[in-house]
Amino acid sequence: MTAVHDSGRASRKAPSASAPPPAHSSPARRRHGPGRLVTALSVAPAALLMLVFAGYPMIQSVWLSLTDWGGIGAAHWIGLRNFKTALSDGAVAHSTLVTAEFAVLTAAGIVVVATLLAAAVSAGAKGSAFYRVVWFLPGIAPVTAVAIFWAQSVVPQTGAVNVVLGYLGLGSGHAWLSGTSTALYPTVAAAVWAGVGFAFILVLGATEQVDTSLYEAATIDGAGAVRRFFAITLPLIRPVLVITALLEVVWAANGFTMVWAMTNGGPGDATTTLPVLIYKQAFQFTQYGLASAMAVLSGVALFVLGLVGLRLSNSRQGDGG
Repeated sequence: MTAVHDSGRASRKAPSASAPPPAHSSPARRRHGPGRLVTALSVAPAALLMLVFAGYPMIQSVWLSLTDWGGIGAAHWIGLRNFKTALSDGAVAHSTLVTAEFAVLTAAGIVVVATLLAAAVSAGAKGSAFYRVVWFLPGIAPVTAVAIFWAQSVVPQTGAVNVVLGYLGLGSGHAWLSGTSTALYPTVAAAVWAGVGFAFILVLGATEQVDTSLYEAATIDGAGAVRRFFAITLPLIRPVLVITALLEVVWAANGFTMVWAMTNGGPGDATTTLPVLIYKQAFQFTQYGLASAMAVLSGVALFVLGLVGLRLSNSRQGDGG
């Protein structure tokens, strides 16, 4: 009887093989909750900063664009009138063209220069370690200081650029910033010089990821440096170039300090980009509602441009083109 009683008690204590373990005993579940909490707490400070310094100003700009606020007093709701005015204003159309020219030329110059420099440094050109540092220095200099430096460099007769042109027999009296047909180009040159450092770092990182065995095989087949660059390097780093170009276009289109410090948007409206026009509308003509509408339209246009560029890049990459 004792044996039977003990075996029955043992059988009652033995757990069923088909019974699932209690939910609270799962280690994965015990870790899942605290993991989400830690993630949320880690992201919260950055999310709060973005909400305060980016989200709120964006919402406020949209609200002001629907009012006639002049900087003082109450803002009165006027609906989409500011957007209609902005879309029909010839000054906005002209500034859009100037902005597009400035952004495209700046982005193209930065990407081309950065790609050539990165290719040279990656190939082990003489002094490559020096160039890794020196080309990044303009990017950390204050934009206003860079603008003043370049503005002084193109002064007629005494500016460094005109002095060099004079030595080359091309004349030293060029008033680059005073001509409506030439004023934009010194600002582009200054923006390229100041912005090439960041793009150089991105493209250099991409070129150094290219498998060196590809270059060795191409060299054995008789391909020179130029042929290797166009046949191997460029196709493999194209995604990085596309992203870099899109970033530079957006940054240049939003750029204000360089143009304002060099030309104030002049002569006339030759260098009045959209950020400069928005600044003038808001702080010189106190039309904050109209300026906000221009800013909203500009932001939407750049956002759509970025999406379209990324979509086209991804589709071409997926097609193997």
